[in-house]
Amino acid sequence: MKDEQTIFNLLHIMDQVTNKMLIRFQQESKLSLGISHILVLLELHTKGEQRPSDLAETLGFTPASLTHLSTKLIKNEYVTLRNDENDRRTKYWNITPLGLDILIEAKSCGQQVRTEFFSHLSEDERQYLLEIYTKLNDTFI
Repeated sequence: MKDEQTIFNLLHIMDQVTNKMLIRFQQESKLSLGISHILVLLELHTKGEQRPSDLAETLGFTPASLTHLSTKLIKNEYVTLRNDENDRRTKYWNITPLGLDILIEAKSCGQQVRTEFFSHLSEDERQYLLEIYTKLNDTFI
């Protein structure tokens, strides 16, 4: 039972830290985009042009939520839409140069927030935390 409580406490604290970092990112960032928008831009930048359904699956979003996100991304010209030449129902999204600029700005702000958070740990604590997260990441490939 104690082991279950420890895992619960660990998960709860991890969620709290993540939420605080996201809130801090929103406060520090001058962007009018949420983290979900940034994740879409990052995915498009990393993998290139994609169908919205593929993006939704990769990011774990519902197609409806991705459609909602697209409104702001397209309106602000961070993403372009292209119809498939063979099937006009199929659309592809691509990041624009303006979207890339926004992504670079978001990455910079995110780096600043993470540096601020982790600056409260000693070098040994940061190294140990890195080892723990690496182990967890390698376990669930």
